[in-house]
Formats: sequence, C-alpha cells, structure tokens
Amino acid sequence: MAQALSEEEFQRMQAQLLELRTNNYQLSDELRKNGVELTSLRQKVAYLDKEFSKAQKALSKSKKAQEVEVLLSENEMLQAKLHSQEEDFRLQNSTLMAEFSKLCSQMEQLEQENQQLKEGAAGAGVAQAGPLVDGELLRLQAENTALQKNVAALQERYGKEAGKFSAVSEGQGDPPGGLAPTVLAPMPLAEVELKWEMEKEEKRLLWEQLQGLELSEKLKKKQESFCRLQTEKETLFNDSRNKIEELQQRKEADHKAQLARTQKLQQELEAANQSLAELRDQRQGERLEHAAALRALQDQVSIQSADAQEQVEGLLAENNALRTSLAALEQIQTAKTQELNMLREQTTGLAAELQQQQAEYEDLMGQKDDLNSQLQESLRANSRLLEQLQEIGQEKEQLTQELQEARKSAEKRKAMLDELAMETLQEKSQHKEELGAVRLRHEKEVLGVRARYERELRELHEDKKRQEEELRGQIREEKARTRELETLQQTVEELQAQVHSMDGAKGWFERRLKEAE
Repeated sequence: MAQALSEEEFQRMQAQLLELRTNNYQLSDELRKNGVELTSLRQKVAYLDKEFSKAQKALSKSKKAQEVEVLLSENEMLQAKLHSQEEDFRLQNSTLMAEFSKLCSQMEQLEQENQQLKEGAAGAGVAQAGPLVDGELLRLQAENTALQKNVAALQERYGKEAGKFSAVSEGQGDPPGGLAPTVLAPMPLAEVELKWEMEKEEKRLLWEQLQGLELSEKLKKKQESFCRLQTEKETLFNDSRNKIEELQQRKEADHKAQLARTQKLQQELEAANQSLAELRDQRQGERLEHAAALRALQDQVSIQSADAQEQVEGLLAENNALRTSLAALEQIQTAKTQELNMLREQTTGLAAELQQQQAEYEDLMGQKDDLNSQLQESLRANSRLLEQLQEIGQEKEQLTQELQEARKSAEKRKAMLDELAMETLQEKSQHKEELGAVRLRHEKEVLGVRARYERELRELHEDKKRQEEELRGQIREEKARTRELETLQQTVEELQAQVHSMDGAKGWFERRLKEAE
C-alpha cells in the first residue's frame, strides 16, 4: 500500500513537474510573443501616425494643387476655346462680308442690266410675241426710222440745194426749170441708202434683241446665284447660331461638371474626415485593448509566479516525503530480505515477484536519479523564473513608463489631431472661399466674354447696316451715273447719226460738185 502510494505520488509529482515546465515554457513564449507584438504594434502605430500625417498633408496639398491646376487648366482651355471661337467668328464674319460685298456688286450689275432691259423692254416684248410678227415689226420699224432719217436728210438737202440754186439762179440768171433733173437725179441713190438704212436698222434691232436675250439669261443665272448665295448665307448664319448655342451648352455643361467635381471633392473630404475619425476611434480602442492585455498579462504573470512558488514549495515538501518514503522502503526491503532469508522455502513461488520488485526498485532508483536531475532543473528553472520575474518587473516599470509616455504622446497627438482638424476645417473654409472666388471670377469672365461678344455682334450689325446704307447710296449714285451715261450715250448716238448723215451729205455734195464741174 505504501509502495503504491509512493508510486502514485511520484507519478503525480512527475506530471506536475512536466506541467510546470510546459507552463513555464508557454508563459515565456507568450511573454516573448507579447513583447514582440507590443514592439511591432508600437512601430505600426508610430508608422501609421507618420503615414497618416504625411497622407493628410499630401492629400491637402495634392487636393489643393490639383484643384488649382484643374481650375487653371480649365480656365486656360476655356480661354483658348473663346479665342478660337472669336477667330472662327471673325473669319466667318470676314467671309460673310466678302460674300455680301460680292452680292452687292452682283446686285448692282443686275440692277444695271435690269434697267437696260427695261429700256429695251419694248423691243424685248415684241421679240417675245412671236417669230412672224417679230420680223414684220422689226422691218417696219427699220423702214420707219430709215424713212424718217431719209426724209429729214432730204429736207435738209432740199433746203440747202434750194438755197444754193436760188443763189446761183439769182447770180447767173438760169431758168428755174433746171431744178427738176438736179432733184430727181439722186433718187436711186436715196433708195439704196434707204435699203441700207433699213438693213442697218434691222441688224441693230436684232442685235438689241440678242443682247436682251443674253441679258435675260444672265439675269436668270444671276438671280439663281443670288438665291443660292442667299441660302448659303442663311445656312452659314444658322451654322454660326448653332455653334454659338453649342458653345453655350458646352459652357453650361462645363459649369455643371465643375459643380459636380466640387461636390465630389467635398464628399471625398467628408469621407476622409469620417475615415480619420474611425481611425482615431480604432486606435483608441486598440490602445485600450493593449492596456487591458498588458494588465491581464501582468496579473497572469503575478498569479503564475505565485503558483510557481507554491508548486516549488510543494515539490520540496513532496521531495522530503519521497525521501522519507524511500527510507521506509529501504527499511521494508531489509525486513523483507530477512523474511526471505527466513522463508527461503517460500521464495520459489515469490521469485518472480522479487525480480519484479527489484526491477521496480531499479526503476525507482533511476526515477530517483531523474527526480534529482529534475529537481536540479526545477531549481535552475526557479532561478530563471526569478530572473524572469525580475526582468518582468523591470519590463513592467518600462511598460508603465512607456504607457505614460504613450499617454503623453497620445495627448499630444490628440492635441495635434485637434489642431489638424481645426486646420482642415480652416483649409476647407478657405477652399470653399477660393472656390466661390473662382466661381465668381469665372462667372465674371463668362459675363465679360458674353458682353464682349454681344458688343462685337452689335458693332458688326451696326457696321453691316452702315455698309448696307453706304452700298445703297453707292448703288443710287451708280444708278444716277448710269442714267447720265445713258443720256450721254443717246446724245452720242444722235451725234453719230448726225455725223453719218453729214458724211452722207458731204459725199453727195462732193458728187454733185464733181457733176457740176
């Protein structure tokens, strides 16, 4: 019974020693892991703080710089668009003015041709009546004009001849009966001249008809070209108006896009502030968890150190009990050997038991050696535990100092974060003010550009009206000049006719003089 109890106690002590060793190793591993985790967490927290501050600064700077660059680039793009649109508008205006001047010149030419056609409307109207009536009327008109011219020429000649012959008859005393052959002699020549004048007049009338037809065709072509140019002008005007509307729509779309971007930036700022607040809460929660974990570890270390001391004391007491039990076992063994010597006859049946007991004894001796070595190791482990406890105490003091420093740094960081929050709010307000100023400036620029466009359009319309009035005045002057030229042309034609008649009379007189000679 005593041997069984001693074996159970020995096994229990061995199991307790193994448990203590494993617990000690586990505690040392956990302490080392916790220390590594604490250092890594501190490094992570410091790195995250630095990165967060850098990110906040970079975000604020990059957002401001990007927004300013975006606004400047958009402003430059809008100015470039406005300049290009102004140049396009000027080019279109210059082309329209050139086309308008061409149209005005063509209109003047058409009006001149129309006036010429109106003057020759009688001939043209007759020409359009029919080919048969045309020839008769032309022939009759030519005969009429030729006869009138011949009658006038004959009357003049007759008057002149009558004057000359009266002077000759008065000077020479010739009888008046000699007038008949002199007057009747040039009658065939008059008929030839009449035919020639008729043919000439017919040719002239035909030429006038041809000119009238050509002018009517030219007038039709120019009317068609004028209508085409007018339609092109309307299409160009509609295109320019559509382009102006498209530009206005683009400006409105750009303005809406800028508003959407500003709203998006504000939303991103709000999201960043929310994430910042969440990070602050998370960091505070992690700090509280780390502090609670440190406290729990410190409590666990203190409890485990107390348990280890109690277990060491129990092991020492159990060791003493084992020694006493070993002494009792030796005494029991000696008694048994005496009994075996006394009962050698009975040892034959119990030899196996003796051998087993000897083996168990040897095992116990080996276990005793092992226990001694384990006791030495436990003493060493206890010394190590004491050293570790001292180190843990030192680390505890360091941790308390670091906690105080961390609290101070946390308070400083909190103050810095509050300052950063104030700065972000101020920067946000400044950004809003800058955005408002940029919007006002952009609206002012847009209004200025719109006013400039309207002023230029008004000036262009006024210039156009003034040029139209000047062109109309020039057209009136040209019409007056054409009328004067027409009257001068009529007088020239009359003078040419008189010159021709005088040439004919001169030739006739020369022939008469030759005949008289």
